[in-house]
Amino acid sequence: MKPSTMRTLICNVSRCIAATLLLSCAGQVPPGGGPEDFEPPEIVSVYPAPFTTSYDDTKIVLEFSEYVNRPSVNESIFISPAVGSLEFDWSGKEVEISFSQVLRKNTTYVVNVGTDVKDTRRGNRMAQAFALAFSTGDSIDRGAIEGMVYPSVAGKPVTGVMMFAYKLDGMDPDTLDPSTLQPDYITQTGQDGRFFFRHVSIGPYRVFAVRDEYRDLLYDPETDEYAVLQNDVMLTETDTLAAGLVMRLARQDTTAPRLVEIRTVHQSLLTLGFSEGLDSACATNQAVQIVDTSDGSALGVRSLVFKLPQRKELFVLTDRQEGGKGYRTIVSGLRDSVGLPISPIADRLTFEGSGIADTVRPALSGLTFADSTKNMEIDPVLFVYFSEPVTEVGWELLVQFRDTVGPVSFKARWLGHALELRPRNLLTGNMWYTVSVNTGILLDFAGNKGKDTVLSYRFQTIDTERLSGIEGIVVDRAESDTSGLIVLTARDADRKSAIPRQVSVARSGPFVFDRLLEGRYVLEAFRDRNNNGMYDAGSARPFSVSERFTVHADTLRLRARWPIEGVVLQLR
Repeated sequence: MKPSTMRTLICNVSRCIAATLLLSCAGQVPPGGGPEDFEPPEIVSVYPAPFTTSYDDTKIVLEFSEYVNRPSVNESIFISPAVGSLEFDWSGKEVEISFSQVLRKNTTYVVNVGTDVKDTRRGNRMAQAFALAFSTGDSIDRGAIEGMVYPSVAGKPVTGVMMFAYKLDGMDPDTLDPSTLQPDYITQTGQDGRFFFRHVSIGPYRVFAVRDEYRDLLYDPETDEYAVLQNDVMLTETDTLAAGLVMRLARQDTTAPRLVEIRTVHQSLLTLGFSEGLDSACATNQAVQIVDTSDGSALGVRSLVFKLPQRKELFVLTDRQEGGKGYRTIVSGLRDSVGLPISPIADRLTFEGSGIADTVRPALSGLTFADSTKNMEIDPVLFVYFSEPVTEVGWELLVQFRDTVGPVSFKARWLGHALELRPRNLLTGNMWYTVSVNTGILLDFAGNKGKDTVLSYRFQTIDTERLSGIEGIVVDRAESDTSGLIVLTARDADRKSAIPRQVSVARSGPFVFDRLLEGRYVLEAFRDRNNNGMYDAGSARPFSVSERFTVHADTLRLRARWPIEGVVLQLR
């Protein structure tokens, strides 16, 4: 059928529908009543017909399977290459979209309808993005790019994430800035995070995923989550499909940490508050300088200790301050978890010295578990936190670790204002344990002793009859970007608060997760290029590729005492 004939047919049908609606109701609203609607809207007819060539019109027509929210459609139409502003003319379930620019010659156009389109009855969204391709020339571009976007946090929705594809022909990739340049091709992820670029031209591409909060088709580092690939994409005449791509959303930290607060605890102790958690490895005594604001003389810094676990506060032990005297604190060399240094415009604050002597007893401020906690792992790492930095004392007298029969052997490590405890052997399953702290042994740096009392916290370990495991092999056939360990993660799909389990292997080969609680697990792996133990998402600007990763296609169902074997993870 010729495009003009199809267009006439659609228009005639549309007029009949419109006339019927005008006779039956005063406004264009969906009929009420009937069963509740759970079906997503779909596009049931289009003009021009898919893959039309030699197209010379200035508009397209889309008809939906049900009444849809018109603003959601207006905001979800993306045409590549751009055709200028669009004009929407609605008639019932059908919309006619006119272009403001003349179409280019010998060019394939792709009309993408994103998954943000909603129906009017219940707000159901389109399940998958829709693409319509037509050409002003005599052929349709055959290139395709497809893959999957995963959320930054397990369980977070990934529907409607914008996908940007930039063609790198004729440009320096190092100058590509998605925050200022709109993409050549656009689509959106579906309900499961999948994306599809269809009918793109042959050549090299850089692909970004952007949770485009402002809907301006630009990446805003301060607002939008983003994802980049492990490498750019190349489409050729003999290899027109790039498939199986995986991307994980992240939020780029572009805000430098700031010193936001100073509190004087007493004449020898300050706490510095920061806008975010910092890297404790940078906390040397030289990182904090304190000077008298009247004569510039230095106040000695004796020790720095981060308050765990957030590391947003820093205890600063000083020489004796003079009450009422003004001091200026300047911090340097401190960085956040991604390496950003303290902001130079927020690296200093003044405070008034305290003349109050330290007479406050050090105390227990808590443990990493609440009293009477159940289902504790049988190889736990426990932390005991104190109210202020304390001197190292014989922890054998400070902490007692017992089960219902007798003492438990454990290792301990001092962390300034905390004590880390690790049992030397696996604990017994389904057993109650008690950690007791004798605060009378505590001694702060002013010589104050803790109150002579013993505080006890109990926990019960998990029933080992409920445990299972996963065994398999991980395969990495890449010939480049193979430095670093392969880190595998088993993530509990149902218990969101559960800490994911990790194991590492040096190369392709077998892996084992043991002592996993029965349930459903998502299995992932990444190549830890910089050996920092964390997945690095790369950067959109300045551009850097992400670490290579993969996610097992199936959620694994573990039954108690029935380990799963033969799992294969292919690292992309």
